[in-house]
Amino acid sequence: MGAQDITVGLVLDLQDGDRDARGDGYGGGDPEFVEEELQYLVAELDQLDVTGIGRVPSGPAPDGTRGEGAVEVGALLIGLGGGGALLPVLVGLVQDWLSRRRSGTIRLRIGEDEIELTATTDEMRQRALDDFLRRHSDPGPAAEPPAVRRGE
Repeated sequence: MGAQDITVGLVLDLQDGDRDARGDGYGGGDPEFVEEELQYLVAELDQLDVTGIGRVPSGPAPDGTRGEGAVEVGALLIGLGGGGALLPVLVGLVQDWLSRRRSGTIRLRIGEDEIELTATTDEMRQRALDDFLRRHSDPGPAAEPPAVRRGE
């Protein structure tokens, strides 16, 4: 039996006080801008060996509409196989993505446990991140490696 998959919730927030991701005072609160930036992040997440990337529904579609319902602006669900072995890689990608933009916040949530990542780093935030990763890492040598499927 292999390690259990985990789902990570990701929420992108580009409002950064008086400053926004563009640095021009306009982009941070604009849902279209947030969605555009989210698509850039999704393109990078697609390079990881995740089991899935999906949108977070905000509720059922209004009566009388054909749509499947609205989605939360800036929110994703990311499936990680291998019991979270990819979690440190995901966190590294998110931190790199934020630092290249020099602003913004991304919240990662696993179950009820949540951590907020920002473009800036300091010792206290790094300790909190290390604790978060430790709580969701593989249980150690007792865990079996994921099964390799051959001939299917």
